[in-house]
Amino acid sequence: MLCDMSIETKNIQLQIPFSSPREAKLVYEVLNVDKELKGIKRELSTDGAELIVNFEGEDLKKLRVSVNGFLQSIKLVTKTMACFP
Repeated sequence: MLCDMSIETKNIQLQIPFSSPREAKLVYEVLNVDKELKGIKRELSTDGAELIVNFEGEDLKKLRVSVNGFLQSIKLVTKTMACFP
């Protein structure tokens, strides 16, 4: 009997555009300090006016929860930035 117990790592990449490189960098600085769920690796970077986020993990449910929470955080940060132009 053969049993393949290898665990496949899943990846999700988000590229989120902002109106300026300054806004992308600000969101990066605010959200980069947040810790991620155990078992999920998150890397943030900016490329001009884009925020690039890579999620990596083995559990699809944890990946979904992490991405959803991250998007909610982006929504909160962008709403806050709109209040202080």
